[in-house]
Amino acid sequence: MCGIVGFNSNNTILMREMLESIKHRGPDDRGIFETRELSLGHVRLSILDLSEHGRQPMYYDNLVMVYNGEVYNFEEIRDVLERLGYVFEGQSDSEVVLKAFHCWGVDALDRFIGMFAIAVYDRRKRQLTLMRDRVGVKPLYYYVHGGDFVFASELKPIMRYRSDLTINREALYEFFQFGYISSNLSIFEDCFKLPAGHYATFDLRRKELQLVRYWSILPFVQKPKFQKREEELTDELEALLIDAFSLRMRSDVPVGVLLSGGIDSSTVAAVLQRHYGNIHTFTIGFDEARYDEATWAKKVARHIGTQHTERYLHSDEAGRILNDFVDIYDEPFGDSSGIPTTLVSRVVKDSGVKVVLSADGGDEIFCGYQRYWYADAIGRKTLRIPRSLRRLIAGMMEKIGVESLSKRFNIKNIEHKFNQLGEMLKSDDWQGLYEKLNHNFKDSEMKQLLGYVKRTEEPHFAVGAQEHPMQGMMLWDYHRYMVDDILTKIDRATMRMSLEGREPLLDHRIAEFMAQVPFEFKYKDGTSKYLLRRVLERYLPKSLIDRPKMGFGIPMFEWFGGDLRSLFDHYLGRERIIAEGLLDADYIEAQHHKLVHGEAININKLWFILVFEMWYERYP
Repeated sequence: MCGIVGFNSNNTILMREMLESIKHRGPDDRGIFETRELSLGHVRLSILDLSEHGRQPMYYDNLVMVYNGEVYNFEEIRDVLERLGYVFEGQSDSEVVLKAFHCWGVDALDRFIGMFAIAVYDRRKRQLTLMRDRVGVKPLYYYVHGGDFVFASELKPIMRYRSDLTINREALYEFFQFGYISSNLSIFEDCFKLPAGHYATFDLRRKELQLVRYWSILPFVQKPKFQKREEELTDELEALLIDAFSLRMRSDVPVGVLLSGGIDSSTVAAVLQRHYGNIHTFTIGFDEARYDEATWAKKVARHIGTQHTERYLHSDEAGRILNDFVDIYDEPFGDSSGIPTTLVSRVVKDSGVKVVLSADGGDEIFCGYQRYWYADAIGRKTLRIPRSLRRLIAGMMEKIGVESLSKRFNIKNIEHKFNQLGEMLKSDDWQGLYEKLNHNFKDSEMKQLLGYVKRTEEPHFAVGAQEHPMQGMMLWDYHRYMVDDILTKIDRATMRMSLEGREPLLDHRIAEFMAQVPFEFKYKDGTSKYLLRRVLERYLPKSLIDRPKMGFGIPMFEWFGGDLRSLFDHYLGRERIIAEGLLDADYIEAQHHKLVHGEAININKLWFILVFEMWYERYP
């Protein structure tokens, strides 16, 4: 795992500064390639072939490459290339990736099983090609404006290259509404993410950029569904999991597994322990019982026989991590579980492990989020009601207000849930309903906070919804929440600790297989992740499987209402907000007042504002 940087000019001092800003991604080595028209830089985290043969930039014939990631089936690809006459000097996957591109061009991407962000410079064609893995596990940002073209694994190097970047208002809306910035947007104008499953070519003579999609899950969703028995599907899924997980154990350094005790991580740990052996598992726990899964993780680890390490996170340590939050996530990022993810990454590194497997992606592939069946239940009851009547009911709810309910019912986050339901009633269709469910603010609040509202367009939703509304929701998350929240979180947290994070459930072959599995085997008779559970039952007793899903959250009310309240007091001051001129000071003051006086409030609203203000103070 590494970090990569490039720009279409020559400036050695600037390149060194840019690489220094991402040295955490590759502390083992760094290298630079420069011509008058292009500079490429690389920082290396040595995982495969720790020798000099794995150094980058890497050269072959007319090609120069910098590469971040792992292609797990590189040994099989190397065998094919050797039969075609290619000779290899080392044992790294990097050399295989470069020579595969030399042999097949961008068609080599169809052969790769892995996670990657790749830049290849063709000196003859004077063309730069950027490539990102199918799912988007590895990040790749680029800036294009006025003839300048810059790319990097994180935004930090681009901010070193251009000190005059301006905030993208559309991205700002995305952050406050969802807690992350989705699609190909970034917090800055003219700065984008290369979309998952795409490659881009930049012509260095014409200074023209072209984006091409080489993979999508949608064609597999649209294929006829498998006509197979449950047992047959379970056998095929298990075989896929075993192969995908085993491939991700290829490493010349120790490998561990993050274990929460939930379905996904338990599957990864149990399958690997049986078929690979000697697995080291890691867990984070909380003193607050309703957030703590450490007990379940320990039971799973004991049953399957892994070497297990657990660590408990307290508010004082969370506060220390929070001080570094905007450095770790170098654009506004609102997922508070980034705090325990950062801590568990530190625990893994301190144990001497350099590669860690995380079980992300299972909810979006196998149907695991509670919000799916909640939205389905609400939609089936409300969307049949005439839109005018639904809007009337929503208007009555706004007049009644949540204050009387909060006094009568002791329900956590009741204000948010009440307002959310009212917004969902106004929806025109299933996609609108699900989008409203994921909103952090009401439209009227966003209008007050930012001065505008917009609707998110997600064309993939309709494709999935043709089979079932929940399949549309899964695709919505697969292309947005999973990539720009979940995968961003694990990449930045692990890379901050100079760890390589691998995502075994996001092997594209698993996604393609599950896209053709009938929905009834994903959510069946009220049971989520139905088919994955059938596999896990072959490894664990049902008593360790059939329990409520908790998620990977932190005790926001307990911490931010107490030990960390001073952060809100400092960053949400009225004079500060007015001076910045980006957010509405009256709205923020009113929300802060509710927190101080113990009134019903959605703490995430203040959390997102806090995160943004901390980021803005560091990166104005």
